[in-house]
Amino acid sequence: MPGSSSVRPRVPQHVLALVSLLSIFALSGFFMFAHEMSSGLGRSSSSTADPPPVLLLEEERFAAMVSNTEYLPYSDPGYKLLRQGLPPPGCDASSAELLIFMYDLPSEFHYGMIRSSPPAAGPANFPHNASDIPLYPGGQVYQQHSAEFWLTNDVLTSNMPDRRTPCTAFRVEDWQSADVVFVPFFASFSYNRYSSVGAKPRELQKQQNNRDLELQQKLVRYLKMQPAWQASGGSDHVIVAHHPNSMQHVIRSDVLHSAMFVVADFSRYESSANRVANIIDKDVVAPYKHVIPSYVDHDRNTSFHDRTTLLFFQGALVTKEGGIIRQKLYEILKEEPGVHFETGNTQSNGFHSAMQGMRSSKFCLYLAGDMPSSNHLFDAIASHCVPVVISDKIELPFEEQLDYTEFCLFVKSTDAVQKGFVVELLRSVHRTEWTKMWNRLHQVDLHFRYQHPTQPDDAVNMVWKSISHKVPSVKFLLHKRNRYKRSKPTSFSAQL
Repeated sequence: MPGSSSVRPRVPQHVLALVSLLSIFALSGFFMFAHEMSSGLGRSSSSTADPPPVLLLEEERFAAMVSNTEYLPYSDPGYKLLRQGLPPPGCDASSAELLIFMYDLPSEFHYGMIRSSPPAAGPANFPHNASDIPLYPGGQVYQQHSAEFWLTNDVLTSNMPDRRTPCTAFRVEDWQSADVVFVPFFASFSYNRYSSVGAKPRELQKQQNNRDLELQQKLVRYLKMQPAWQASGGSDHVIVAHHPNSMQHVIRSDVLHSAMFVVADFSRYESSANRVANIIDKDVVAPYKHVIPSYVDHDRNTSFHDRTTLLFFQGALVTKEGGIIRQKLYEILKEEPGVHFETGNTQSNGFHSAMQGMRSSKFCLYLAGDMPSSNHLFDAIASHCVPVVISDKIELPFEEQLDYTEFCLFVKSTDAVQKGFVVELLRSVHRTEWTKMWNRLHQVDLHFRYQHPTQPDDAVNMVWKSISHKVPSVKFLLHKRNRYKRSKPTSFSAQL
């Protein structure tokens, strides 16, 4: 029409905004689809495996430290841990349960007893590298009480740069930042080398006895001069005296009575009635080192029938503490079918017969001997032979962490000497119950294995855990005694 004009309808603003937003989403989706397609085509032309991730700077540092290469090999266990987001293997203060300060004692107190001269490189007191640590002497007498050696090795290497295995304890350089102070004295080795009665001329025996006593006296003088000892009275100090006759001068005189001792059991602590009454709260029981190698059962399904002997025992009948019971049990059990009970030991030819006997038996008899404890219990555990424990006063290692009734049978000595009691008890154990205990032995035998390098939850680390459990009570007593130290000028050693 003349004089008129056409007017377009006006689009609302919110509609335009909606259209624009939808357009953006559509374009984004298109580009993402195109990117995925191109990536897929690129992968199809090469290997379908994901490329190895790039190591971070910390991982590069770890790789260079442990393998002297820029990166860990893809087959290395440490690399697999890194890919899983787990910390690399090794030992450091942040991951350790126990921080330890170790005295820099002269080598005559530890490794110097094993070899006549210090290593060619490094400081004179301790080996500079793990490879410089001397081999511990063989033989049952030395090996079974060698806890001091394995614990010292672990502390010594815990802060070395080439340490790859995890740790429970870590060595620090400042005693004030430590949980405990470790005294690296090979007390059991000193006793066995210098004091143990053997085929020695009388004059030489006397001279060597004096040497062991001299080392103990020198150790006491050294400790009394240390600020760490003076600050705590020694209550946070750890001394390994595993052989029952080691450190007897120190123990009987009570000059170091406040320290935490690592022992085989508590039977020889007769000098102080008060100390014996409280020793379980303060000291730590460590296992003997078993002399029979750990047994690898290849067939886990036929072991009950394969172990044809019901009960096995091989050991001395005449002992200081348990000789009467051993003799009575021998008379009761020697003619029982399925029971192997003979005198002998685990040295020389007796070692092989004991090993074969334990590995072919369902139950292994453990009897109190010169002391309530001995390495026979741990030989049985290593052989996966269910221990039958007849030792009323025995104290067991790691009992705050382990329930021994899951893999041992305990019999009171008064019951054991009743004719027929032990054999009837064992024959009443059903195959299912025995197999459950046997399987548990497979799970726990690592806890009683001393070795270097250590593994998580082996004997070395279990001892450290037992010590770490004592730390809160030690600190509690120290803090309590420190309340009035400004008002009462009495030394800590007099109060402890």
